[in-house]
Amino acid sequence: MWSIIAWPFGKILYFCYLLVRNYGWALFLFTLIVKLIMLPSSVKQQISTEKMNRLNPKMEALKKKYAGNQDKLNEATMELYNQENVNPMGSCLPTLITFVLLFAIIEVVYTPLSYIGNVDSDSLDAAEEMVTDVYAISSEISEHETTVSEILAENTNLYDVLLEYKAEEDSDLADYSDERLEELAGYFEEYNDAYDNKGDMIGLDEYFLDSNLVSSRLVATSNRAQLLVISVAKVYPDLFADDVVDLCSDFDYTFLGIDLGDYPSWRSVLVLIPILSLALQLILTFVSQYFTKKKGGAATSGSMKIMLYAMPLLSFWIAFSFPAGIGIYWIFSSLLSLVQTVGLNLYLTPARVDKIIAKDNEKAKKKRKKKSIYQQALEAQQAENAGRARPSKYDDDEDDDDASEEVKLSRAQKKEAERATFNEARRRYAEKYGDDIDVDVPEMETTSKKK
Repeated sequence: MWSIIAWPFGKILYFCYLLVRNYGWALFLFTLIVKLIMLPSSVKQQISTEKMNRLNPKMEALKKKYAGNQDKLNEATMELYNQENVNPMGSCLPTLITFVLLFAIIEVVYTPLSYIGNVDSDSLDAAEEMVTDVYAISSEISEHETTVSEILAENTNLYDVLLEYKAEEDSDLADYSDERLEELAGYFEEYNDAYDNKGDMIGLDEYFLDSNLVSSRLVATSNRAQLLVISVAKVYPDLFADDVVDLCSDFDYTFLGIDLGDYPSWRSVLVLIPILSLALQLILTFVSQYFTKKKGGAATSGSMKIMLYAMPLLSFWIAFSFPAGIGIYWIFSSLLSLVQTVGLNLYLTPARVDKIIAKDNEKAKKKRKKKSIYQQALEAQQAENAGRARPSKYDDDEDDDDASEEVKLSRAQKKEAERATFNEARRRYAEKYGDDIDVDVPEMETTSKKK
């Protein structure tokens, strides 16, 4: 699912990469472009928030007026939204899009080779399978407290050793075919005395088990193995197809010298990524709250405060739990959101907001050819309340008389009678609850009157 959603974002990121030839700066350009695309929606969200803030005094008045009558309060609230052309859900869409975009970016960061370049998907699948298998063999050998170098030093055939491991109970190699184990054993023997990217001689199994070179979290699930391919292909190119090696050799998956495939930890400089992410999110929260209070917005409720401060903690967790590329993106997004928040609040002055709201209301009146969703809901609520308030004196006999008389009425008279009945019910309901309501009950012309 996420790969489908990520595809268009991956293509945008690909074009950004073509401009700067660096994945980190490409992420920045990508985030900037997305923010610009979302700017009209952000402006609408800001205006919607302003409208809601201006309705707060009226909302408080309705709560006092209809205290203890939730049905009437809901009806009055929907009527107020309809009259003021306000959609209380208008601010939710940008937040939803932000989360969808985040998961799409996670997919793009985990599988950059699928979007950067034109490598055949089968070649990429084979490359991911190779690093996963090599890691599994390396882990199995390590669990037996030995290395490939030690096994070969004893003039023992590595393939025979792997078959012995496979035959053991609950072996991780049980699902591997003998042919695949023989092929992998050949790679381990070939690269037993290879040099890593630091110029040190190291065996293939030792390279994969070095936590400074390979993160075990990158092979926890298959969709993360592609990040390993980028670095491993530069050290052990014979493991992969030529097109994969060529792409990885030219691919700059860094930002300011940071490998975006590495995971932040307290023991490395990458710990600054989640810390910066947390700090920027907190600053963004404080700035947003400042402008809300400055413009007379309602005080944030306890549940909303939890949500506001949960976002910074979420960004901190994400930056620690995913490769550095995700944290870098989150930092870029928070920084640009901060700039956008300040800019929009300075631009949307009260006078400018008044003009925009007046213009929107005028457009809504002209374009409203059918009832809005809130008008429909309002009428449904009114009908339901009127039905509940109908007095019990409407007995079966009277209903029968009304029905017999209705048969004699024309179609237009039937509609007029229905409206009159509805308004009469509303009037009785208003009298019952002490509510002032103007109801014009039209007189029904019966067949007898016409005659």
